[in-house]
Amino acid sequence: MEDLLRINFTAFYGLPVCTKPDLVIKTDESYFEVEDTSAGEIVIYTNVGRGAARFSNPVSSSITIANYDKFLTSLPHNFQNARKRCDLVISDSEKCIILGELKDSPNVKHHRKKAKKQLLESLTTLLAVPQIYESFNNKVVKRCCYFNKQAKSPAFINASSAFNKLAAIFPDGFKMSHPGIEEYDFEFWEYLSGQTLALT
Repeated sequence: MEDLLRINFTAFYGLPVCTKPDLVIKTDESYFEVEDTSAGEIVIYTNVGRGAARFSNPVSSSITIANYDKFLTSLPHNFQNARKRCDLVISDSEKCIILGELKDSPNVKHHRKKAKKQLLESLTTLLAVPQIYESFNNKVVKRCCYFNKQAKSPAFINASSAFNKLAAIFPDGFKMSHPGIEEYDFEFWEYLSGQTLALT
């Protein structure tokens, strides 16, 4: 993923090669969480409850996490200014490609709407690059995901009696309709407090 961004992406858009350090981190942990720090860095935690996004990786695949927001922000101002972007792109070597937007806010509905726009524009920008399109197209699991550390049921679920026990009732997140994202053969998923994306 790193070369696809640093070299192929910038070449396609006629930009200088990105030299920003630490764009990508890797893990093979069977369980990990990801957090976006106030400094704009992506960090991985292996203890429960620290990150905004939770992942199970039962076969301990090698997972690459690219800080797409940091990458895009490092590009020339006239290219990246006002261009919506998600926080990260997560992939393994064979099966999964995940675009993720991370939040930690009680205003789930507002941020869901914003995240959908960020994810769709990120997907559109990335898939315009032929090498990235080819890489993404070969994956089996293709998702755009909104992760919010805080919990609130989507409107279509009557879970008022659950009192924020969403992870126990719906541990695998919510698949939701998004025609724009689906046009690219991706799915839109939402993960709230305690819900975990299984990279299987």
